[in-house]
Amino acid sequence: MSKTPTRAYGGVAAEQRAEERKARLLAAALELFARQGYGRTTIEALCSEAKVTARHFYQLFDSREAILRALYNNIIADLRAGVLKAMSAPELNLSEQIPLAVSAMVHHYLEDSRHARVGVLEVVGVSPQMEARRREAIHDMAGLIEAYLNNLVSKGELPKRNYHLVSVALVGGINELLAEWLMLENPPDIPELSEEIINILNALIRGAAR
Repeated sequence: MSKTPTRAYGGVAAEQRAEERKARLLAAALELFARQGYGRTTIEALCSEAKVTARHFYQLFDSREAILRALYNNIIADLRAGVLKAMSAPELNLSEQIPLAVSAMVHHYLEDSRHARVGVLEVVGVSPQMEARRREAIHDMAGLIEAYLNNLVSKGELPKRNYHLVSVALVGGINELLAEWLMLENPPDIPELSEEIINILNALIRGAAR
């Protein structure tokens, strides 16, 4: 990646201009990857949408995949923050926290469905490196659920066992439900989808408790 110039221009520091270009490029990537697909979006199209030059693009990103990874990282970071906030509400008990966490996850992805299209569909099969990053994100989200289930164990509400695989399966299932929602001609509304996911999790917990 080229070194970004540091000289001020028109009273605006070079670093600030670079951050503004980066924000425009990431917004362009979200729009174009969601609308026409990652595979059909060229660097030239991204630059045109963001109103930056190719030289400025390469000062910020090494490749088209690099901007996809940066966009995906932002989506996952926002998603994780929303889920953690819901799960850590001190005034709620654990049985109330998990529906909020699921709702936070679904709403984050689907209120602006471009996030889901990029985070669930467009990152799949891009490269071994991108696939490794996607798996890492799935395991990170699964870790939040596993921690929640282990809290239930500590309170005597679930039997003690390894909940890692169950948590990975749940996150994978949510991913597939989101993908299905994106592909359906007449998908259910977002609260209905959230409710279905919550029902699946509650059934899993009740089954484990037995």
